[in-house]
Amino acid sequence: MSSPQRDSAASRAEARRRARLAARGELPEEEEEAAEAPADSQRGGILSRLFPPAPELPNKPPALAGFDESGPLRPIRVRAFLLRRNLMAWLGTGFVAAVGYFGSIAYRQDVTGSVVGTVLPLVATFLMFGALIAAGWFGWQRPALFGTAAAIVSYILVVITIVVTSAMIGVTPDAFGEPRQVAASVIFQGIYQAALGFLGGWYGGYLRRRQTQLSTDRARQTRRR
Repeated sequence: MSSPQRDSAASRAEARRRARLAARGELPEEEEEAAEAPADSQRGGILSRLFPPAPELPNKPPALAGFDESGPLRPIRVRAFLLRRNLMAWLGTGFVAAVGYFGSIAYRQDVTGSVVGTVLPLVATFLMFGALIAAGWFGWQRPALFGTAAAIVSYILVVITIVVTSAMIGVTPDAFGEPRQVAASVIFQGIYQAALGFLGGWYGGYLRRRQTQLSTDRARQTRRR
């Protein structure tokens, strides 16, 4: 074999080796340092400092594997496809978020200054937002989508609960105010809850990727030792 052919074969073998190492997250030290250097040099701004870039989750199948690309209304069908494939990531967390959301409303009515009226609303709020973060953690395919879906589920459940309990104790619709004001309040609160879900879901997905990256870095350091 001539020298150019040997060089070509060696370069192809080296490329295959690096591809295998990259797939396993085991780049050589000099390549890791070269990859980390640009990230350090590009740091700037408060957002990049608070949320350093985190890579995608390794060893995960494509989020849209099996999705039929043909047909109209692709953005809607993509979201429906993802939500249908991971129901518990938004239905289960949405139920938990509803419990926290309803608790934050119910316990806030206690104005006596007791522990129930001061601590439990805060605990319920943390439970609600924690459930929205969990939706993004488990809905790794598109965290913000799953957080938003969980928030909408929680809001619908809370509205239904309030309506049913109010009817059971004999509260008439007029007690809530004029229909136009009630409708505007319901819509505004729904948008606000969906925005919370979007932020919570995004953060849950980011937190999972970041934790995975840190775990991988610690494993690399352990192997080097």
